[in-house]
This record gives sequence, structure tokens and C-alpha cells, in this order.
Amino acid sequence: MKKTSKVDKSRKKDTSVVVNLPESIQIELVQGNELRHYEIFFLIASLAFSTAVSFWTSYATQSSNVLLFSAIAFCVLSLITSGIALYYRSKVYDKKIKRFASLDGFTSR
Repeated sequence: MKKTSKVDKSRKKDTSVVVNLPESIQIELVQGNELRHYEIFFLIASLAFSTAVSFWTSYATQSSNVLLFSAIAFCVLSLITSGIALYYRSKVYDKKIKRFASLDGFTSR
């Protein structure tokens, strides 16, 4: 058996939402090419660093000239790509283009 309750009509109220928008907003744009290069070199640096750690771990368990050379080579590669990634990161953050967008075009319906 269903119970139905009657809602008092005096308690029903219309909901009104008020949104306040600023006159304009500032948007910071970055160069997409530098951002892409930064992400690529950051990925290569992180992969090279984890590979270097793996080779150093292998060299610590069994000494071999091949493992030592590989560990040093991947350390150098990770340092070089980290430096390049930091260079592109500084280019991305130093050359931000600031644009202002006016919000006068937005009207309520």
C-alpha cells in the first residue's frame, strides 16, 4: 500500500539562481610546440633515468664492464635530456601570451 503525502503549496518556492560574472577574464596561452618538446624530453629523461637505475642495480649485484658502461651511458643520456626538458620548460613559462576576453557578450535568457 502506498502512502501519499500532500505537500503544502505555501512551502513550494521558485528556485532562482544568480550568477555574477566579471567584466573580463585573463587567459594565459603557451606555445604548443615548446610544450610538446618539453613533454617528449621529460618522458625520455624519466625513462632513461629508470633504465640507468636498473643498470646500476645490476652492476651492484654482479660487476661487469658492459653493465658499468651501460649505466654511465644512461646516466649521461638522462642528464642531457633533463637539461633539454628544463630548457623547454623555461621557454614555455617565460613566453606566456596573456589575452583578455570580455564577457559582455554573455547575456541571460
